[in-house]
Amino acid sequence: MLSRFITVVLIAGLGYLVYTTPKIEDHKAFLLTELQQTYPVSEEMQAQIWKEVDYSNFFVCSFMKTSVGSTMITSGFLKKVKLIDTEWVDKIKTKLHRQAETY
Repeated sequence: MLSRFITVVLIAGLGYLVYTTPKIEDHKAFLLTELQQTYPVSEEMQAQIWKEVDYSNFFVCSFMKTSVGSTMITSGFLKKVKLIDTEWVDKIKTKLHRQAETY
């Protein structure tokens, strides 16, 4: 009886963790808010940024990483997304600044 209860609790806990894992849209929205603090990000620039990053989902947590080098940019756990690589964000902001100057 006790082992069944523990099994049900473990399955329910795992189900909750899987349910609350941030999706790719959550990571993209978080990164866009970070990037748009200085300059607005155009649709074409967004498309270019999303080509450079990959999304990984490990059931209970998720990550956004660069395509080249696999440097982790953001991590997500329990519906919360956290920025890990601030240098990548600064590099993209520099690109946006150069693009804004050319227009």
